[in-house]
Amino acid sequence: MTQTISPLRALLNVEASASLPRLSNAQMLDAPENSAIRDIWVLPPDKPKLHAGRKIAVVATDGVEEIELTTVLHYFRSRGAQVDLVAPKKPSYPGFHGIQFPDVRETHIMTITFIATGGWIKIDRLLEDASAKDYDVVIVPGGVWNPDALRNDAKAIGFVQAAAAAGKIVAAICHGPWVLSDAGLTRGKRATGWWSIKPDLENAGATFIDEPAVTDGKIVTERAPIDLAAFVHAIDNVLVAA
Repeated sequence: MTQTISPLRALLNVEASASLPRLSNAQMLDAPENSAIRDIWVLPPDKPKLHAGRKIAVVATDGVEEIELTTVLHYFRSRGAQVDLVAPKKPSYPGFHGIQFPDVRETHIMTITFIATGGWIKIDRLLEDASAKDYDVVIVPGGVWNPDALRNDAKAIGFVQAAAAAGKIVAAICHGPWVLSDAGLTRGKRATGWWSIKPDLENAGATFIDEPAVTDGKIVTERAPIDLAAFVHAIDNVLVAA
C-alpha cells in the first residue's frame, strides 16, 4: 500500500499528517464554563440510586465523539441504571472500496475526539441482538461519522423507531439528531442539535431551538458536547416524571 499511495500523495501535493485537529477533553473539562460536566466526573452522585432498575441503550458505532459517549455511560451507570453500549456488527465492504477494519472491531467501536481518533471501547450488545422494548431510554451520541453511518443502517433506524413507538424516551446529542430525523421522530417536534444540522432538522419537519437541551414529549435533543450536563439532567426529568 505504501508504494501505491506515496506517488499519489506526491502527485497531489498531499503532506503527511503529523497531527490532527482534536477535541481536548481535558481542556474542555478544565474550563470554568464546563464545571457542570466536570462535576459529573469528579463528584460522587448525590442520588446514586436515582435510576436503579432502569435500562438505557446507547446506540453508537465507529466515529462516535468520545466525551459524549463516555459521559453518558458514566453518568447513568453511576446512578444505578443498566447502560448498554449497543452497536452494529463490524461492517463488510467489497475489496475495491479499500475500506479496512482491524479485528478488534468485532467487539469494540472506535471513538473520535473531533477529527482525531480516540480509542476502542467495548460493545455490550450488538444491535442485531438488541430489542428496543427492553430499554427505558435510547440515546444516540454524536460525532459526525457515527450518526452518518447509523442513519444509513436500517437496523439502527428501526431500533429508534421501535423505541418511540413503545413510548420510550429517545434522545440524541450533537449530530445524533440526524438519526432521529431520518427515522421520522422529529417531525412536528421542537429539537436542537449541532448548529450545522439546523437545515436538516427543519427539512425533516422540526422546529430548531438554539438551546443546550430541548425536550418535546419523550424526545430529548442536545446541541453540543459543552451541553452534556443539561442533556443528562433533561433525561433525568423525563425519567422521574414517567
